[in-house]
Amino acid sequence: MPVSLARQPLSAGPIRHQVDVFGDPDTAESAPRVAVQLTINLTFAEIMGRLLFTPGSMLMREDLEGPSEARILECLWFGLTQTDIGAAEDFAEMAMDVYTGRRSSNLLDFAVRLGQVITHLFGVTAPEPPATLAASQVLIGRGGVRA
Repeated sequence: MPVSLARQPLSAGPIRHQVDVFGDPDTAESAPRVAVQLTINLTFAEIMGRLLFTPGSMLMREDLEGPSEARILECLWFGLTQTDIGAAEDFAEMAMDVYTGRRSSNLLDFAVRLGQVITHLFGVTAPEPPATLAASQVLIGRGGVRA
């Protein structure tokens, strides 16, 4: 599942001074920096793979239950900046193995909930989760997961 670059994948912003590589103010930085924006097109699997498996991402179940989308976007941004294409493809394949039940994992419930959040937030289509979880999906509502 390779990621595809848009026809015009890069755009550049104005030169900024005293900012770090992420654009945050940093008076110790003396070199001017230009903001470069990259446009990429991701599948459901590529988004899920980065959110589930990028080392250091630290996405938690509580992040999926709140109304804020900022934490999910922050974790995806981190995953995009930290993961090379080869690892991203591996992560996407592993994520689909977990999400569809092809691979037994303690991440299954988390992956199914994450899949719901991804489809809602990004509007992408997801494959059906395993049939064994279909009944438990009734318990998941807009307010989060009910016990």
